[in-house]
Amino acid sequence: MKKITLLFLFLFALQSQAQTYYSENFESGLNGWTSTDLDGDGHIWDVLNASSINSTLGLKSLVSFSYDDTSVAPLTPDNLATSPAINLTTVTAPNVFFLYDQLTASSWPDEHYAIYITTSNDPAVITASTPFYETSVTQVVLTNKVFDLSSFIGQTVYISFRHFSCTDKYYLILDNMIVKTLLTDDVSVVSSKLNRYSMLNTSNTLSLTLKNTGANPITNVTVNWNDGTDHSSTIPVTLASQQVATINHPTGVQYATIVEKTIAINATQVNGNVDSDTSNNTSSIKFNTISQASIKNVLFEEGTGTWCQWCPRGAVAMNYMDATYPAQFIGVAVHNSTSDPMRLAAYDTAAGITGFPGMNVDRSVKNSGVSQALMVSNFNTRKVLATPVSLDATGSSIGSAVTINVSATFRSIFAASNFRLGVIISEDGVHGTTSGYNQANAYAGGASGVMGGFEVLPNPVPAAQMTYNHVGRALLGGYTGQTGSVPAIITDGQLVNYTFNYTIPTTSVAANMHAVIVLIDQVTGEVVNAKSVVLTSLLGVDSNNYLKDAVQIYPNPASDYFNIKNLKGGDYTITIYDMLGKAVQTVESKNVIENEAVTIPVKGISTGEYIVNIASGTSSTSLHLLVK
Repeated sequence: MKKITLLFLFLFALQSQAQTYYSENFESGLNGWTSTDLDGDGHIWDVLNASSINSTLGLKSLVSFSYDDTSVAPLTPDNLATSPAINLTTVTAPNVFFLYDQLTASSWPDEHYAIYITTSNDPAVITASTPFYETSVTQVVLTNKVFDLSSFIGQTVYISFRHFSCTDKYYLILDNMIVKTLLTDDVSVVSSKLNRYSMLNTSNTLSLTLKNTGANPITNVTVNWNDGTDHSSTIPVTLASQQVATINHPTGVQYATIVEKTIAINATQVNGNVDSDTSNNTSSIKFNTISQASIKNVLFEEGTGTWCQWCPRGAVAMNYMDATYPAQFIGVAVHNSTSDPMRLAAYDTAAGITGFPGMNVDRSVKNSGVSQALMVSNFNTRKVLATPVSLDATGSSIGSAVTINVSATFRSIFAASNFRLGVIISEDGVHGTTSGYNQANAYAGGASGVMGGFEVLPNPVPAAQMTYNHVGRALLGGYTGQTGSVPAIITDGQLVNYTFNYTIPTTSVAANMHAVIVLIDQVTGEVVNAKSVVLTSLLGVDSNNYLKDAVQIYPNPASDYFNIKNLKGGDYTITIYDMLGKAVQTVESKNVIENEAVTIPVKGISTGEYIVNIASGTSSTSLHLLVK
């Protein structure tokens, strides 16, 4: 009886582990795969680095093309890739599945391919057989494919991929191939999502992304989150094998006092049964309540370059955001390439932007597109997040040497924080005279649509006609912030100070420069909060910029004129800039009476978007204007 019990426990242990019979990620080459050029055009399946397309693919993937970048010509491929022999003769488990990742170009999918499962690796035999699976790809994201090979148990087989019957698309990428037995009921917790910070007495939804890594379809999962107390619930979800879905736990995360929590997450049951593999069922997430609301400003770091013909799109969108959302939008342009004289090498390298134009938002959203719609969407998502800190700064100067005293007021508790303070120096109104300041411009001639005035400029735009805003000039404390600038133990209401020093270059204009203060979470790399201040205001030059919060313009959109209201008495200069930063009209308005509405004509100005700068002495503000 004892031996039988031990044998049963041994067999159960074997069944509770997913047995793998073959795997290949191509990181060290074809590794026994055979690539056959069936049409003799010189193009075959090859192992290439596709990590810039999707980093989860690793450094090497199996790739076949239906378009040739070198000759800039379409291809009509007929390429075959065949695996080494896969021995399934010793399989005693009830199932065998084949899994792999598939990816095509998002703008040109419809790659056609077939899978063959054969007992021969002869290309003629393979192509003469009936495909096990055949498709034209419609998915434009990385997709995990799964097929049941249980009918081949007891045989030695070859798996072949044939890329054919398509033309003038782009590429088909395959990777991370595995042949294994799947457990019966098995779910994995891929990720968890919860607001990092929250006000008191506010319910926060815990979302979980789950993957069915078992053989059976899943109809429900029991999930528990624990903060010292269990919160267990059985949640309905429909998941076929290898599918992924996001669910919300019905019990919200909410506290009435200031707390710092590490919440443990565990998927305990699948379809009412104990999960077959508990090694992938857990996750954890940090959560803090905050005692007082602070304004959440959003940092946009735009990857750009004078060499980049599509980068005017980012510059126009940044100018729009600056004028439309002046209170919470903070923009910095990170210039790329040694051919760009505005490049700050340390910033360009650390930002890690791989596609230009591109952007990072609070260093949480990375390598995003830079369209105006995407900027607005990311801004609206991030600006409403609770933040545990408010930032401010004061300063002084001796000549060009500037001292910036940064302060951070915390509204939560941290037993072992890992934050750093930093300052990014940016500059508007940058001009240059050398050819390096010429801006490549794909919008020249208007064939690519309207782009803030770039459509009427040449390609490239001469340096004399270009003004660059938001240019990143310096990183005080480095990209990740200053070591030792924030203590590990933080109490609610604690004020943290740190002093940074900067010397204004003789080639820069101090009045056009900003100090962007950032608090950076060293665990996630995320910018927790930011604040942009005009550099001269830190030095006492602009201590009463009432214009920024008080002044308004109307009507907007305007056709013949617009009015400016809420002005104090004094003299004003009103300048209208196009989205390139070029002044199209300047009006001097003298001896304005307090609360007098000043009328500015716009008749004769072309229809479009503009920035209106209103300045008096050392006070100024910029507002967005539409002319129709």
